[in-house]
Amino acid sequence: MMNAKRPSPSEYDGRYARYMELVPETDLLPALARQREETSAFFSGIDEKTAEKRYAPEKWSIREVLGHIMDTDRLFGFRVLSIGRGDSAALQRADENLYVKNAGFARLRLAEILEEYALIRRSNEALLRHLPEEAWDRAGTVSGLGITVRAIAYLMAGHERHHIAIVKERYLKGA
Repeated sequence: MMNAKRPSPSEYDGRYARYMELVPETDLLPALARQREETSAFFSGIDEKTAEKRYAPEKWSIREVLGHIMDTDRLFGFRVLSIGRGDSAALQRADENLYVKNAGFARLRLAEILEEYALIRRSNEALLRHLPEEAWDRAGTVSGLGITVRAIAYLMAGHERHHIAIVKERYLKGA
């Protein structure tokens, strides 16, 4: 089980600070579970027509934002697994726009994406819950930047909070 310790700024690149600031919790596992429930409830309240809304022509639809959150959670889980198990292979950044473009999220109902999201998040919660204590301090490389397992786990929560805030502020404001 994870010790109650936030990642220090030395555990991740400064470009991730904006995500880390969105996660004040030190007991991350319950926060991730709560977030899964809150995110599911939030997106469940959006109808299929609204899910197609874009706040600008080249921006993702709400449905695609949820798909991006899901894909990124899956990538974070893979990174936690790889680095947490001591794999020293350098990992690469994923092209988020390519992933969204090729996912075909428009063909899926929002409820289908939410179901998959919840399964991925539950899987990541179990992975994190069962990591050996020493794995949390293991560091690896993603896109040439050093990062610890602990920092990746916190990024799961921060990245999602970032995108939920964007949906609320830019897509649903005044709705």
